[in-house]
Amino acid sequence: MTETSIAVRRRLSRVVAAAIGLGFAATSILVASPALAAVDGDLATTTTVEIAGDLQLQSIRYEFQEDGMPAAPGPNVEPGPSSTTSSATWSLGTTAGSLHSQMVARIVDFDRTTDYWIKAFAYVQESSLIYGSDCQIFHGDPAAAGAEPLAEENSPYQCWSHGHSNTSGEHPRRLFTETFTITSLNWATARGAIMPQGTLKLGDGHLESPSTRFIVDGRWYPSDPAEQGPYVTIESGATLNFAAFRRNGESDANAEGLFSYRIYDGGVPTRFWVSGMASNWRGVEFNWDYDCKIYDGDPLAGALPVSASPYSCDMSTTKIDGNADYRVDFTVSVGAIETLGPLQARDLIAVGCGDPTDACYFVPTADDAVVEPGKVLGAPYANTGSEEADYSFYYATNRSVTHTFDLTVSAEVNVFDVFKASIKAAYGYENTNETDKKWVATMKVPAHEEGWFEFAPAYRKISGDFLFEVDGTWYRVTGGSYTVPDDRLTGQLSSFTRPVVSSPGGGGVGAEPPTTTAPLNPALAGSAGRGGSGKLAATGADVDVAAIWVAIAAVLAGAGLLSTRFVRRRSARRSL
Repeated sequence: MTETSIAVRRRLSRVVAAAIGLGFAATSILVASPALAAVDGDLATTTTVEIAGDLQLQSIRYEFQEDGMPAAPGPNVEPGPSSTTSSATWSLGTTAGSLHSQMVARIVDFDRTTDYWIKAFAYVQESSLIYGSDCQIFHGDPAAAGAEPLAEENSPYQCWSHGHSNTSGEHPRRLFTETFTITSLNWATARGAIMPQGTLKLGDGHLESPSTRFIVDGRWYPSDPAEQGPYVTIESGATLNFAAFRRNGESDANAEGLFSYRIYDGGVPTRFWVSGMASNWRGVEFNWDYDCKIYDGDPLAGALPVSASPYSCDMSTTKIDGNADYRVDFTVSVGAIETLGPLQARDLIAVGCGDPTDACYFVPTADDAVVEPGKVLGAPYANTGSEEADYSFYYATNRSVTHTFDLTVSAEVNVFDVFKASIKAAYGYENTNETDKKWVATMKVPAHEEGWFEFAPAYRKISGDFLFEVDGTWYRVTGGSYTVPDDRLTGQLSSFTRPVVSSPGGGGVGAEPPTTTAPLNPALAGSAGRGGSGKLAATGADVDVAAIWVAIAAVLAGAGLLSTRFVRRRSARRSL
């Protein structure tokens, strides 16, 4: 087709569109099949609109006219409900002097119903054998008041013609056939595929893009955080795909997708995060940019990338459609690590973890509660009187930290700091240092009975591996654990009573009560024995259970025990 004929056709199409005020039928139309039935008449048109690139049509409406008057649908068009389709084809034949056929439809993009519509029409007039057609993009329904087609520079979609053909014959004498194609008008595309491998999975994820059209796993990425749940975790061996598009009429920013995820090793959250990006810019030429790093902490909270890490993010690129559309594969995995035996570990860990600047990390693998046996606090109190007595006992608690790793003196202090930072990141523990605090325990001892207290301190056993680098090689020390004070519980204080047993020489207290095991209790409520009381009272201030890192000194080696007893009878007071 010559440039002159194209220009005439476009001018004619706009004149026709402006001159004929079409009222669209309310009934939606479905195309039965692209295989067309025969069209009778001196004039006929067959028009097809195809959708490409994950687009669809919805809410399709047709309008047919002969000599400016409404006409019945063509033989291959049948009424039906609104639906989505990837193409639409319709035909119209007439014995009159002219005919006009038109379709209006809404654009669906990656299953999202957009605010953009198309209007496609074909027109032919027998008297001068003039044929005209056009396909236009609207922001809003073309039938709405004031709706106008978008200028090319403002439209993120385009509708273009492959060119029309003209066939002459008996019936019809003239048949004009044309196909339009609708595509997203993408100037540049950047894609990414995030793939955790082996023992790793990624969690607590964050994705973002300056692009209006940001597709994640085949869907528009939701702006509402409540709907982002499917994308915050990537299981080992799975792949999360994203695609960012710089489109006509939208943001001038790069087509860019960015991500950050916390690394989980063996199901346990580590202190490390992975963050990366892929972008593409179309200017004088296409400009690719991509990156991926391991961070010691959340990069969105200001953490910095590490120069050495037991984890890696490897990148590879693939051209999808030349330089305009490319993909980066981000593979997150554990680096090559040599596991050490006990003898090798002791020497090398002193080299790899002896200094705070060393690349030394602790990766926790398990967090288990440790239930210590209850231990008796001091000697029992015997109430030899005839009335119930109040018994109070003052004691001091502290809990120390122990470990099963075979460490040198030079490495021990540093690896403990490494461990503390790691369990804070993994489990939220704020402090594992030894602490000390004084307490008072109270109970009621019935007449002619003796009472005593037992205390079971609360600990956590954190198992895990040390990972460190020496001369470019990464090593793993496995099988060790730390036993640390539980920062959520202090332990359980229990009180017990029993009848006073007379000694052979006369009245008095019998043998020491047996040691009993007391379970951990977040409320610090004691379990009472026969006739006993389970209360724990603090004097001067309330007990803040969640903030205490303490345990009874009588339980642990090297701990101190302070005890004072006093008894107040209901009718009289005396010293014991």
